[in-house]
Amino acid sequence: MNPLDRALETFRDAADLPYKERLEAFLAQLSEADSEAAMMLLKESRGTAAILLHRGSGPALFVGNALSGTPLALGSLGFTVTVVDRCELRLAFALARAEAYLPGSTRIVRAGDDRRLPFSDGAFSVAVQEDGLPGPGTGWGYSTEELRRVARDEVLVAADNRFGYKKATGRRGQFRRSPLRFLKEGFSPPRGERTLEGTRKWVRGPWEASTAYALYPHAHEFSHVVGLDEPKPQLSIGPRERRNALKMWGYRLGAFRWLTPSFAIHARRRSSGSADLGASGDGARRMERVLAELGGLIGEPGATLDILVATRSNNVLALTEGPQRGDGPGNTPESEAGRWAIHIPLQPFKRRMVRAHHDWLQHVANTYPGVRVPSALFAGTVDGLELAVCRRVKGLNGTDVTGDRDRTAAMFDSAADQLERLLEPRDTLVDEAVYAESITRRVDRVLGLVRRAQTARDLRSREHRLREYLIDRPVRFAMYHADLRSKHLQVEPSGEISGILDWGASEGRFLPLVDLLQLVIHQRKQESGATFGNAWKAMCNRREWLPHEAKALDAYAASAGLGPDDVHAYLDAYPLFVAGMAERNWDYSRPDWIARQFEI
Repeated sequence: MNPLDRALETFRDAADLPYKERLEAFLAQLSEADSEAAMMLLKESRGTAAILLHRGSGPALFVGNALSGTPLALGSLGFTVTVVDRCELRLAFALARAEAYLPGSTRIVRAGDDRRLPFSDGAFSVAVQEDGLPGPGTGWGYSTEELRRVARDEVLVAADNRFGYKKATGRRGQFRRSPLRFLKEGFSPPRGERTLEGTRKWVRGPWEASTAYALYPHAHEFSHVVGLDEPKPQLSIGPRERRNALKMWGYRLGAFRWLTPSFAIHARRRSSGSADLGASGDGARRMERVLAELGGLIGEPGATLDILVATRSNNVLALTEGPQRGDGPGNTPESEAGRWAIHIPLQPFKRRMVRAHHDWLQHVANTYPGVRVPSALFAGTVDGLELAVCRRVKGLNGTDVTGDRDRTAAMFDSAADQLERLLEPRDTLVDEAVYAESITRRVDRVLGLVRRAQTARDLRSREHRLREYLIDRPVRFAMYHADLRSKHLQVEPSGEISGILDWGASEGRFLPLVDLLQLVIHQRKQESGATFGNAWKAMCNRREWLPHEAKALDAYAASAGLGPDDVHAYLDAYPLFVAGMAERNWDYSRPDWIARQFEI
């Protein structure tokens, strides 16, 4: 029995424990590489492409690795899901997860080499298969014809490209790019992979309609769903990618559709015309129905899908553009009408954060009018989906200025200015009660999840030093964004912040400076290629601060009434602050995350 199966067997045998505890023990039993690969597979955002189906409810079939987060995403989107896998242990895991999050939404069926799936004709509204076309290469005895037989309306298949120019390694953000491997696998694909049109032909068969999307950068770890038959949803290309002349020439010449690593092929019966498929007979995609209904609710009709993102936080992020014609509603400029950012959670646990994001946007706009945030437009249920909508902020993403010292300096200065506005007007004396509310509860949560004794001792020492420093000291508390990184900022071409995004993890009150430290340390990590831990340790030594880092931190510290000793104390306790935010908002604890991130 391999290590993964042994861990799954332990998970199955611990059925009397809560699912969260079983999951954390399962991941901790694996090697670091195996747990990373498992956590990537578990992500519900793998189901993002399902928002482009026509159906929004009814019975759905999922075929593939039952550890995948896609079945839970399908359940969250409104389907009742049947999961088919060859492995009994993986199926037991899938059922336990579904019962923990969406009781009664899922059933499991074990199948293997049979030439027919054990279901009647048209048993499912939708059939979804991951990890390649069915057949000997992927370990299934049936063909795609069987998927079409059991699917009444639609089929969605994720498969690799025979000529994909890179492959996932199973480690986050790491891909193989080898010309020799490209040629070898192009001529002799190991699992029977096909080109775009070959894959489409096998998935669609005699059905009359199909649409192809790219899962980019790879089906095992993708952030974008990109239209290959239509110009939208498009691939988001930042300034750094645009500086790669070869890549941009290939993209302009249309090479992307032939070389993209992975596809999602959506096939459907054109004759399907049930009410659930939309009022147009031929049917509208669910995302199109959502946009049409939102247009009426918000008062900005005509929005269309521009970019579709599968977020790391397990949400669908749909960025739209408006018709840009006629007068905008009310005081909305014409160019802004219909430009939205739509957050759709793909897991029940994330619904709280999506609603919190909407509520905090409203709170910040009303309470701190000088802080630039997107306008909150709507939160509620549309076409059976819980979602939140805010105005899409123009400009560059903060990650796009990485490596540009002048624009990064402007971003830091702007962040210091914006965060100063979140400070409370007066100091608060930190007594035992204030300390317990602000610090102790999050430290206790973190220490309860740390498995390494050495890491626990280190964190307790940091908490002791922080306590000794803060008790009986006046502190000017602030509203806490809690996850401020460059990816959560939109900036002007100059680097000045035009909008602070993603407030779902925020808190009404916490220590000052921590948000700015988070931004600066993350940016240093991105620019230097260092580990998160090394970037933090470098910042702990003021002599290693870069001039633009020091300028922003000193400006904020002066406004908050913080001296060098305060900054040092906050930097020393920084791992506790980051871990406290993470463990408060994650649905499960990542194994040895603090030890690996901070090397403590």
